[in-house]
Amino acid sequence: MKRKNIVILAMAALLLLCGGCGGRSYFEQTDLDGQDAQERQEQEAKDSDGKTEPTDSAEICVQVCGAVVSPGVYRLAQGSRIYEALEMAGGLREDACDRQINQASPLEDGQQIYVPTQEEAAEVSAGSGVQDDGRININTATEAELTSLTGIGEGKAKAIVAYRQEHGAFASEKDITKVSGIGESTYQKIADAISVH
Repeated sequence: MKRKNIVILAMAALLLLCGGCGGRSYFEQTDLDGQDAQERQEQEAKDSDGKTEPTDSAEICVQVCGAVVSPGVYRLAQGSRIYEALEMAGGLREDACDRQINQASPLEDGQQIYVPTQEEAAEVSAGSGVQDDGRININTATEAELTSLTGIGEGKAKAIVAYRQEHGAFASEKDITKVSGIGESTYQKIADAISVH
């Protein structure tokens, strides 16, 4: 009988020792696990709210050229505006004409921003889009000159000028298909009648 009591007391003492050595009861452990899960959920919610550190995928690359202090290719955060790209390029030169650039426009990856000089802007407004060979320079032509092209009416001419103002000069004749409303079939009709130089 004494031996049985001693064994029971030894087991009780052992359980008490284990409980006092940093072990947690089932209820304490469950409560802590619940807190850990809740903290993880809160962290995930913060991350999904966009509060994570920016990654490479959150950057865009744009080219700034023309009448700026330091023309070049710049990386900016997604959602940046044209004025921020101009600031990264050192700002506008004294001879720059930014009247036709909407500096509040959002930037797109791969976009080119061309800032004309005062002289270039004056040439465009004077209507210097018709070249000696009769082709229309789509980078400098007026709306009226653009409407002389087959399939280009007043609406499409306005769209070409607006695209030029927002995105800068066309790098190639084929780039005119980036303008809303001008597809491959229209381009094929005018390909031999247009130029970018």
